[in-house]
Amino acid sequence: MATNFDLAPPAVTVGGITVVPVDLQTIDARLVFDGASSTATGDATIAFTVGPTAGRPMFDLRQPITAVWLDGAPLPVAQILTRDLGGGVGAEMRVLDTVLAAGSVHTLRLTYGVSLPLSPAGGGYPPGLTWTAGPRLAWNGGFTDLFAARYLESWVPANLIWDQYAITVQIQVIGTAIAHTLITNGAVTVLAANQWSVVFPASSTAMSTLFELRASDALAQAVTSAALPSGTNVTIEAWKLASNAAVVLSTQATNLRNWLIENDTAMGAYSHGNRFVAFIQQGGMEYDGGCTAGTGALRHEAYHSWWGRAVRPASQADGWFDEGWNTYHDSGGAGAAALNFAAAPRMLCNRNPYSRITSSNAYAGGEALFSGIAAMHNPVALTSWMAEFYHSRRDRPVTTLDLESHLLVKSGNPDVVDAFHRFVYGLSDPSPGPNLWLRDDPAHTGTEQWNGRFWDSPDLWIRNRDDGGTVHQAPIAGRDNFFYARVRNQGAGTAGHFMVTFQIRQFAGVQFTYPADFLPPIAASGGFDLASGQTRVVTARWPAALVPPAGAHACWLATVLARGDRPIAGRHVWEHGNLAQKNLTIVRARRGAWLIFPFVTSALKLGLPATFEIRRPAGLEKVTAEIVPRRGLLIERPLDDAEVLDCGHRVGVASSDGEADSLFDEVPLAEFRRGALSRVRLPLPVGTVPLGLRLFVPKQLAPGTKGVVDLVQLDQRGRVIGGIAIDLQIVD
Repeated sequence: MATNFDLAPPAVTVGGITVVPVDLQTIDARLVFDGASSTATGDATIAFTVGPTAGRPMFDLRQPITAVWLDGAPLPVAQILTRDLGGGVGAEMRVLDTVLAAGSVHTLRLTYGVSLPLSPAGGGYPPGLTWTAGPRLAWNGGFTDLFAARYLESWVPANLIWDQYAITVQIQVIGTAIAHTLITNGAVTVLAANQWSVVFPASSTAMSTLFELRASDALAQAVTSAALPSGTNVTIEAWKLASNAAVVLSTQATNLRNWLIENDTAMGAYSHGNRFVAFIQQGGMEYDGGCTAGTGALRHEAYHSWWGRAVRPASQADGWFDEGWNTYHDSGGAGAAALNFAAAPRMLCNRNPYSRITSSNAYAGGEALFSGIAAMHNPVALTSWMAEFYHSRRDRPVTTLDLESHLLVKSGNPDVVDAFHRFVYGLSDPSPGPNLWLRDDPAHTGTEQWNGRFWDSPDLWIRNRDDGGTVHQAPIAGRDNFFYARVRNQGAGTAGHFMVTFQIRQFAGVQFTYPADFLPPIAASGGFDLASGQTRVVTARWPAALVPPAGAHACWLATVLARGDRPIAGRHVWEHGNLAQKNLTIVRARRGAWLIFPFVTSALKLGLPATFEIRRPAGLEKVTAEIVPRRGLLIERPLDDAEVLDCGHRVGVASSDGEADSLFDEVPLAEFRRGALSRVRLPLPVGTVPLGLRLFVPKQLAPGTKGVVDLVQLDQRGRVIGGIAIDLQIVD
């Protein structure tokens, strides 16, 4: 079972009590429908883990509870409270009035009567529970996105849609001799006449489960199959009421087959096993590998098994993106109409984690948003980016910020941030505006121009795990690492929304410019409501496939983007506060080892030598430093103030980076004198020049000696224009 506490809403204090999210692991429920008395009852047990904060756990059930047990011990029913946690009228949650320890594991059993759910009414196909002569039962789940508390919690205790868990529901119809049929997208086992067990996988959410229960003689069915391009053969079960002559099941089953093949081709592999179940009646609602719909909405609902119930929203506030993208798809997927930033803001995502209604603007407004992003590039590119998102994000629910980050990474276009600011989050242009920045070094006070040690920003660091640590770690190849950035606002206005992009150049450079070297990024993340004088830490995953191999030396670039606050084209890190870099390589070096750090540079002006400076900290003054050329690169070897050293000690000494060492010539272009500070001048050809900084660690250095060695490039006036840093830690 997934544990998604990073997606959970925050703990809330309401009426003097702290209410906390829990992660459901399993739901085991039994629903019994009695035709003799026209009643129904429920008995359900949820197993759950409390989140990182102690408090009273939340869940939901929209049926009248008759008895309660916590971990097998009975509790008064009065200890199940109903509280508004921020979603408003109709979106209240149930609260167990018992404080539970953070991280503790429990079971909660509830018995209850079953009738029409105590949820806001409405929708094209509302919940139904009726008995007619026979007796015959007609029960339908009646899920909808447009009214609160209308998912699984209508009938069975469940959680908000960020949570995933395994679900088992036993359903029995008693008090009747009439045969009934259960229509569901779950895995069904017939236990006896009119008795079934339905199992849903651990990836399920409260939106996943399709239930329709009818007298068998009231139903008609057609079955066909679809051989999908991804290799799965899907059985399509199309159902309708036998009395509904307007629906031709064979035609609709064929339509579904064609649509599933089309979706699989355009978006990627079907995510729901080898079945698709459709009850073709009225309204329109999606489930995992299934739907209920009239014929007009059937194609839209089938596409939801890719967008909405494979790529799932993490909250109702995020529910706009699948409806918007599906509507764009319904219209042909080729729209490209530029966004009008002079138009009024439009909110699709209210960012309220306790909201339980998808925005009614999601359909038309979402379609317009995707059409606008397509206009920034082209519809084919947008469809490709959405397919990539689908491939990578089917394992757990996703947020609006996840989607925005992806589109920003794929497009490299800062206008995506502006589009989400105004037409997804519904924010006006800030006035006064924010002034966001990242420190270039610990002494940086926020000025745009900063000529200090800007190549090792203290507001950027890497962690090997997303653990919230604040100490920079060397990245580990072959696994996900995590970028961290601390964003500051020195402007008079609040940044309602901002994004931070991260780029890795697999060389250490000294003259990076925006946007060419920064965009498109390889990762991005963002935040909201950063007030004047505040700071905010954001983090983004550095995918394992993009982490350079062990021994590589890379430069990390970051930029902050917000509506009305972005870097000026052509600016360097030291010229704009929205730009930052970290050319810091952490090395544990053996005594007596060579180390080579590749970097690139260029001549500032044809015929003008480049000036480099080595800065060694106390204890590392005797570390030998040389600049070496890449093999095959012809550069005139200078005669300047470099110290000529005896190179005999190099023979037989292994480099800690053999692969990098093999790329560079043995004979140096320039050698720095020993000491705390030394400079060399080096003629360079026109264009980008790959070089290497080669360091030799003397054998007499004591293990445990450490410090940061800087190589910087200076312009003709002695100003620093770039640098790389090596955090050298001497080991035995």
